[in-house]
Amino acid sequence: MGFNFNQWFTDNVTEDTLFNYKGSIGCEAVTDILVKVEEIIEEKEIPLKERKKILNILIELVQNLYHHGKKFDDDKGTNSYGGIIFNWKDGRAEILSANFITIEKLKVFTDYIDHTNSLGSDELNILYRKVLSNNKFSDRGGGGLGIINMIRKSGNKLEYFSQLTKEKGLFIVITVKI
Repeated sequence: MGFNFNQWFTDNVTEDTLFNYKGSIGCEAVTDILVKVEEIIEEKEIPLKERKKILNILIELVQNLYHHGKKFDDDKGTNSYGGIIFNWKDGRAEILSANFITIEKLKVFTDYIDHTNSLGSDELNILYRKVLSNNKFSDRGGGGLGIINMIRKSGNKLEYFSQLTKEKGLFIVITVKI
């Protein structure tokens, strides 16, 4: 039996889930996700400092889905496919970002997360300033700041897991706890 994205998604949407989305991640979806989560966290009266952290991290995760997920063509252009789950439990946020990725990109991506996770706050700040000033960008326009920012803003290490799909691709989940 192969990996089933729909089953994974259903299993991870719980009574603590305030927002979830799965589907095509194009420009319109990015905007819709951010607007909806902002409305939800305002309604929940989450303190402003936490709201800002949640939105900053959500922006990074949705941008990762949009820019780095495995691409496909649909009626609205070339998009990625993935999902976002925003949970709120015991006064803490947890955001899961899930998408398909090529095997070639997985090692580079997870090595970067592992390296960045291993740094202390001073080392993280040094890396942040270095990446900010090096003017090097990937083919998708990123310079590696997203991972650094999520760790800095959340105050926690990023968690991830990947699963081989029957199509010889990979499904990856990044979890950020705030």
